[in-house]
Amino acid sequence: MFPDMANDSFPVQAYDDYRQLLKARYQELKGRDAKFSHRYLCRAAGYGSSSAFGDVLNGRRKLSPSAAMRLAKALKFGREEEEFFLNLVHLNQAGTLEERNLYYGRMMAMKGIRMETLAPGKYEYFRKWYHAALRELLYFHPCKDDFKALGRRLDPPVPAAQVKKALLLMEELGIVSRDAKGYFRQTAKVITVDGAGGSPDLDNFRVETMRLAIEALDRHPRETRDVSTLTATLSAESVEKAKAAVKSLRQYVLGLAEQDEAVDRVYQLNVQFFPMTRIEAKR
Repeated sequence: MFPDMANDSFPVQAYDDYRQLLKARYQELKGRDAKFSHRYLCRAAGYGSSSAFGDVLNGRRKLSPSAAMRLAKALKFGREEEEFFLNLVHLNQAGTLEERNLYYGRMMAMKGIRMETLAPGKYEYFRKWYHAALRELLYFHPCKDDFKALGRRLDPPVPAAQVKKALLLMEELGIVSRDAKGYFRQTAKVITVDGAGGSPDLDNFRVETMRLAIEALDRHPRETRDVSTLTATLSAESVEKAKAAVKSLRQYVLGLAEQDEAVDRVYQLNVQFFPMTRIEAKR
């Protein structure tokens, strides 16, 4: 029996290729105990051939979901490392762009995007659409006193008096603050809400951004926007799967925003998914 090799710090999230991840993890465990061999690993993962692991590393063999799970167990991944590894396997072996986006979104969600939770008492932040837009704009366009210039960066533009009022409100709420030079800065890159989000302020924010989406059809050139629609028939089970996919899309975009170091614009993502027929209770 090999000694306990449970992982407590192996950086699985540093890899975007599951074969490279497997190779690095194997070498780490081999370094701890020279007796940790391909033969032992294949036996622990339930392979009948001692060359199976080498075939995986060389790309001669793909990993089924069950085989990936067995390898994760044999390589002593922790629960979170195992989940990341399984999503990475799906991502690398995905046959369609939709599948790749789905699993990439799940992986981004696991990378610990730093969020500030907005308590219900601070929902007044959502009373105007431009509060969120201004806060995001501060990330690459810091503002000290030139509220007019900041407001002009928005589309549609917002008057200087409203920009100043918005920034002072956000400073009071603790979601922006002034740095040592007096410039307004974000206190966290991403904001999320606490609870189910049933506040009228949140609903009004959604309505305002939906209105902006309608106006975007005329305001912005086609190449700078993406507006599409879909009408489909679904079962209750498929509805839940679709909602999960929409959530993964939001997480995917958040992941892009978290990692992007060359941002120069603010975008709004709205996704509407709702019934167009009455939902009758099953008999």
